[in-house]
Amino acid sequence: MSKIAVIWFWPRASEIFDDWRDGIKAAVELIGKKHEVEWFLDKQIPQKDDFDAIIFWDDSNSTFFQYLPNYPKAKKGIFLTSDNGLNIENLKQLDVVFCESQPVLRKVLSGGAKGVLGFGTDTSFYSPDPEVKKDIEYFYPATFSPWKKQSDIAYLGDKLVCIGTIQPDGYRELEACEKTGVRVEIGYFSAEKIRDYYRRAKHVIIPAIHGSERTVLEAMATDILPEVINPDNIRTQSYIREYHLSQTKSPRQFVQWSYSHKKYAKTILKGLGL
Repeated sequence: MSKIAVIWFWPRASEIFDDWRDGIKAAVELIGKKHEVEWFLDKQIPQKDDFDAIIFWDDSNSTFFQYLPNYPKAKKGIFLTSDNGLNIENLKQLDVVFCESQPVLRKVLSGGAKGVLGFGTDTSFYSPDPEVKKDIEYFYPATFSPWKKQSDIAYLGDKLVCIGTIQPDGYRELEACEKTGVRVEIGYFSAEKIRDYYRRAKHVIIPAIHGSERTVLEAMATDILPEVINPDNIRTQSYIREYHLSQTKSPRQFVQWSYSHKKYAKTILKGLGL
């Protein structure tokens, strides 16, 4: 049995942790059945170097890199959140970089860091329900912000449901939706409510400039092939291409085979050499 620290170095992590259903959490829960796992939330860090492995969830410029010398014993990895402004020199300090998509993995490897494709969604939680009425034409769960680009799909009017919090610079996106009658709900929503919206939706539409990988896999896990309408969003487009190249029968089957939390857990342990 190995002892593993998982660090979510984000100020609000503890506020949402109990209700959070992400592929990382589901994978770590599986790992915790065979290994000793301890979560560190917000700005908590391990006080002793008594872990066999430490994984943190952040970008390549995380302030957590300054603490790495405190843990010479442990294997070290990162769940990489973004490839924008990629700091390869920081990533080279790690034993493994878990990348969310093939385009990100190529960037990491070409820079000389040690990366693997490691990502997934909780397929036991995100699933279709044939008993739920499909009464939403289009659905987009995303924080209102310029890079999420809700304004690009506001023309759908009341056929579209957009839910999420508002970033300080996201009011233009919100106003664009409100002007055309988009059904908007503001706030931080439980995982159960988001899953129920997926189940009710006929289509999931994603206009984001970059990112939204989780949205793609959650939609596919509920057996919806999302419409990624921004051709420059190569990270999310890569999943759609993979699906079309696969021999799977449905979006859900594709995710179960390639991006489930079960496969994610195995990738994490293999990447850390545990």
